[in-house]
Amino acid sequence: MNDTNQMIGILKTLMVSDNYPIASPVVPDTMADLMRKPAPTEWDKTKRGVFADIQRLVLKRQDYVNMLKIMDGLEYNGLTLYGMTQTENGEPAWSNIYIRNIYTRDNDIYVDPNLTNKLVIGEDGMSVFVYSPKDDCFQIRDKASTDYVIETHATFGDLLASVIDTVK
Repeated sequence: MNDTNQMIGILKTLMVSDNYPIASPVVPDTMADLMRKPAPTEWDKTKRGVFADIQRLVLKRQDYVNMLKIMDGLEYNGLTLYGMTQTENGEPAWSNIYIRNIYTRDNDIYVDPNLTNKLVIGEDGMSVFVYSPKDDCFQIRDKASTDYVIETHATFGDLLASVIDTVK
């Protein structure tokens, strides 16, 4: 079992050595609000569902929350782990976990049935990284054929250890 903090430390070291920006951690008050407040009632069913799944993830998986306490997602060498609060020009960044999951579950082009009950937490050129609430595990799935699970990991640290090998 790989320690999430250790894996994030390795990623931070790689990012610093290659001059990639490091996102600030999620502010503790923001994290506390996410953990205890319900989604706004005026949101539609899809948006509330995504919010509830993100809330389940941060309530259930301290190993994932540890990353958010260190950095709010990351982009490095083709690897993206979606953040919670990063913005660009006052709007949520394209790599916002909430925005990415709304798009995954509700868009005009294609809604992937293999991802609608998963929480997409990141990606690289060939894969998507998801949290499966039903199975309480992290998965690496093929990006082109998302029904194919490449790897399953019991911990977020184990997932990170696997993806770190692809960006070194």
